[in-house]
Amino acid sequence: MEPVTPKPPNRRERVRNATVAEIKAVARRQLTADGPLAISLRAIARDMGMSAPALYRYFPSLEALLVALCVDLYDELRAFMETACDELAEDDHIGRVLVAARSFRSWAVSHRPEFTLMFASVDLHHNTDSHLDPTAEPHAAATRFSQVFGRIFGELYRQTDEERGFPLPLPTVPPMSAELQGELMACSQTIGADVPMEFAYIFLTYWIRLYGVVAMEVYGQLPVVNHPDLLFNAMLAEMAAQLQVDITRWITPPTVG
Repeated sequence: MEPVTPKPPNRRERVRNATVAEIKAVARRQLTADGPLAISLRAIARDMGMSAPALYRYFPSLEALLVALCVDLYDELRAFMETACDELAEDDHIGRVLVAARSFRSWAVSHRPEFTLMFASVDLHHNTDSHLDPTAEPHAAATRFSQVFGRIFGELYRQTDEERGFPLPLPTVPPMSAELQGELMACSQTIGADVPMEFAYIFLTYWIRLYGVVAMEVYGQLPVVNHPDLLFNAMLAEMAAQLQVDITRWITPPTVG
């Protein structure tokens, strides 16, 4: 069977798509200028020369607009990380996970209002329906972003010791209930890290630490002010050492001269 060629949008659809894109662009300008609470449908309509009721034909509520904007931002961040990873060899999984971590931090600290909307919006991320339905946005977009890390980690685990160049010792984990083990496995599998429970635990604790230090830097709460990049590298090295992996060559700048 020949592949079905998608039908190009008609003129009405193109106009609608362009208007939706403009609405989100104006909302992002408001976000970057004054933070998430500054986004206003009425102000967007005024900037675009539209009436407020006309805007509701595109987004039924402010929350719907924020969800759509969040989806775009997660996809932008994911593409930024994947582009950085693609500069390395496909089998350099250690290098790729480190590049993913550093590009996540780089994007976050240079897009602080966007990061706040994506990761610190209680209304968007703790909505009951979104929490229960993994396909609901922006939860699904956040999962796609998380899969950048999860898939690389899973591929690293699945390499043989010869391919990887070193063995991966089984991590030591604290005692935990069967219920927690089940939740850890479900979480890691959702984000593409289909690995044994011990590695699922270590991966998720790594993500919590990675996100925590980045969030503290974004919100100006990190005690280290002058060299946050070096602290970040030191934390990456310490986490890698738990798996007996030396990442010095990936995080040490090359000597010049």
